[in-house]
Amino acid sequence: MNAWKLIPAVIALVTAVSIAFQLATDTDDVRYPVLPLGATEVSCFYSPTSALVEMSFMGQGDGSYTIIDLDENKTLKEGKITGEIIRVVLPHPGYYGVVINGSYSGSATIRAVDVGFPTQNWRAHFLTLSLAVLLMSLGFWREKDDWAL
Repeated sequence: MNAWKLIPAVIALVTAVSIAFQLATDTDDVRYPVLPLGATEVSCFYSPTSALVEMSFMGQGDGSYTIIDLDENKTLKEGKITGEIIRVVLPHPGYYGVVINGSYSGSATIRAVDVGFPTQNWRAHFLTLSLAVLLMSLGFWREKDDWAL
């Protein structure tokens, strides 16, 4: 087997295994820590995938929250702390923060509702897999004349 077939075959295999792992990721596989919260503090957490999460606040006092994407420095959601569960979309794997303004102190729990991977990740995987299969096909096509003998 020459390099025209071996290298694309290895790339195709690695990409296919990566796609399989992404498809096998479940909400039970993703855990978030309990975040201690206080007035004008930033509590940070890491999300290993993009996800839809439910966040609930437990504590005393009044205040408002801001959930920020620390990697892109963007605000994802803002609101007043009530006793309700809020849903937030974490658009990519990375670091996120919760900022509390007011006299609130307590904690926040985060639970994954749905997990997945960013669209750019899927596109890159499928493009890589397609190119690897194309190169492998070219490798077999180049040698088809040898098989005719």
